[in-house]
Amino acid sequence: MLWSIALLSVLASGCTGTQYMPAQGQLAGPATAPQALQGFAGTADIQLDLPGGYASPEARNYPTQLATSEVSRWFADAGEDLTVSMHNENIDDSGWITMIPYFLTLGILPSWVTTKGETVMEVKAGDQVLFQNREPVQYKSALSMLLPTSYLVGSPGTEQYEVMTNDQLNRHKQALQQFIQSQQAGYESAVSAGTVDAYRQYLNNNPESFFRMETLRRLAELAPATHALPYHRDNIAIDSAYIVYLPDEYDIWFLGPQDMKVYDVLRLSRDEDNTLLASRIRAAKQPYKVFNTDEIALLKEGGLSSNLIAAMIDASASSQPGPTPAPPAVASAAAQPAGTPAESPAQNSMSDIAAQCAKRYAAFKACDQVPSFGANICRSQVKKKYSHIACELIQ
Repeated sequence: MLWSIALLSVLASGCTGTQYMPAQGQLAGPATAPQALQGFAGTADIQLDLPGGYASPEARNYPTQLATSEVSRWFADAGEDLTVSMHNENIDDSGWITMIPYFLTLGILPSWVTTKGETVMEVKAGDQVLFQNREPVQYKSALSMLLPTSYLVGSPGTEQYEVMTNDQLNRHKQALQQFIQSQQAGYESAVSAGTVDAYRQYLNNNPESFFRMETLRRLAELAPATHALPYHRDNIAIDSAYIVYLPDEYDIWFLGPQDMKVYDVLRLSRDEDNTLLASRIRAAKQPYKVFNTDEIALLKEGGLSSNLIAAMIDASASSQPGPTPAPPAVASAAAQPAGTPAESPAQNSMSDIAAQCAKRYAAFKACDQVPSFGANICRSQVKKKYSHIACELIQ
């Protein structure tokens, strides 16, 4: 055992050389990272440490460092939208027979080992693998003890490891770009008519498309100028993530407690007795908003009855703490004529923030239902559109 350890120590102190041998016969051309990834916050999870062969300890981690540095630049920011992982698989060494002449010549003749295997790239959203590509990889590493004859087989240092890493990255980037482009061609063909029906049909036929969120955005742009709620409601029925692109005036549909938001009340009102439903809303005493005239008109346009709207206003009023008596001078200055809406500017502001946060939460929940790349594009859009710091703290 001690002899083996001593021998390995001697071997490790010799000269080493490496030669990268592309399995395809030549190096891949340079490739840029897919532009589409710039819309995400992502993480690089790279494990390309060199297994087998005669790689020196300090060189084994070099491919991992190079690949991690590049892949991290593919994203707009560091985050959890997407993870790009790379690792080695099916590694096998051959050529150990060359150790015989190596020993017979006391290390003057080199011994070399050819390592073959695969590098695997995956793009993942959480635990879901969205894309996977495998590329063959092989390299020869040589060792000599007394003379630098190993350099006849390969070059010293880490130069060949850098060549290998860049070649593998270029091949994976090309495959990923082709994957995205293959979907783009089909997408553009399917929606070439530019009609609402074409976009809706594409959503139904391609639930895992990379361009799902782009389709929803275009549907939002085609909304009618007036009485648009039924149109938006139909799109939400196709894909709940459509709420990301709803106009701001529809934020009120997402006010209210969990599972009893305004939109939920509308859904429940179709199958439940409205008088009983209104009683449940009042009894819960959970806040919605003291809706103004325009908002009440919009809720009625969407199909809510006056009874249910009144119940939500009553619940909002009963959930608010009683007013604090103001000093006489302030009370006089704040006196309002009859008929002035009950909400103060501060209350209105808080209601607006609540509406934004409620819609932000609903949008994130909808994003969870979107498959493939679309879920991450969805979440990125939500973060950009609803960025109020109060929502970040609450959610």
